[in-house]
Amino acid sequence: MDVNNQVVIKVFEGVGLSYFDLAQSLSCIEMISTPLSGDAMIELDVVDFGPLLIVKRINSCSSIEELKFGSSTLAFQLPMAQASAITQYLNLPGGERYSPFQPSGAQSQWLIPANTAMYQIQVDARWLERVLGVQAIKDYAELHKSASRKAYDPDALLAAAVATEHAVNMAKQSDASANPISVSDLENLITDILLPCIMSDLEDVKASTRQKILSKALGYISDNYVKPIRLYELTNFVSTSARNLQMVFKQELGISPTQYIHQFRLHRFRLHLVSSSSVTEAAHMSGFKHLGRLTEQYARVFATYPSDDLLVQSKFKLEIGVSFI
Repeated sequence: MDVNNQVVIKVFEGVGLSYFDLAQSLSCIEMISTPLSGDAMIELDVVDFGPLLIVKRINSCSSIEELKFGSSTLAFQLPMAQASAITQYLNLPGGERYSPFQPSGAQSQWLIPANTAMYQIQVDARWLERVLGVQAIKDYAELHKSASRKAYDPDALLAAAVATEHAVNMAKQSDASANPISVSDLENLITDILLPCIMSDLEDVKASTRQKILSKALGYISDNYVKPIRLYELTNFVSTSARNLQMVFKQELGISPTQYIHQFRLHRFRLHLVSSSSVTEAAHMSGFKHLGRLTEQYARVFATYPSDDLLVQSKFKLEIGVSFI
């Protein structure tokens, strides 16, 4: 493996990069996002080492992201190396699809806070196993199974975040001819990032009732948004009252379940327009059975009309992914 000429650095800051652009530009990932209000813009700082990809990202508003990673792509999140960032990270939903440590080929559903820098890291799982060994990969799998993010060791997260920051700085200071990043350098980088978390002890912390309700509700909406979703069906599924469900959404997301469902469908509508033969077809695929004021609502959020986005591809040519042979 030759990584000396593989390091690619891209910065997308203040360029108007939206989820619509990003979702069409990702390699090894299927991504659909639900900004919790209106649309969302993203700032990205990308360092691509080849089998290791580090993305520092900042969202303009809080969003729920659904990501499906490639069968050989292992992905995880890390906070910035600051006490306040780690505290916020630990308070986000965890467990199963919401775990910050996802195995290869996983489907995650991450809540991304507004105006908060976070690292998203993707690794070729085959390369990682060769570097760290089979047992380390098994230990990593235990991180994914934690029911709550509060089970993770803050000191281990700090060490991993510091190592990630070092990797980004090292890439930016490298020169392919004068100061290249070698194979051993790259192996040391991923070892320093992951081993603090893999080697740390997990606390026996259970997910809060509030986060369990939110996780189940979000999963139900994602699985059933094409058909009508009535509030009583949602409350029955998560085994709570309508009042409590409203409170959970307001406390955790700042919006009501109905508002979230509408946002969820609206952003899927935009993505369906890219491959649909008509606006009506895309609307029905997104759970909108009556067009009504949909065009007006769409224009208010995206500053364009559905018919203008029909079969239109993003103008951004951004490749983010892990490709390694």
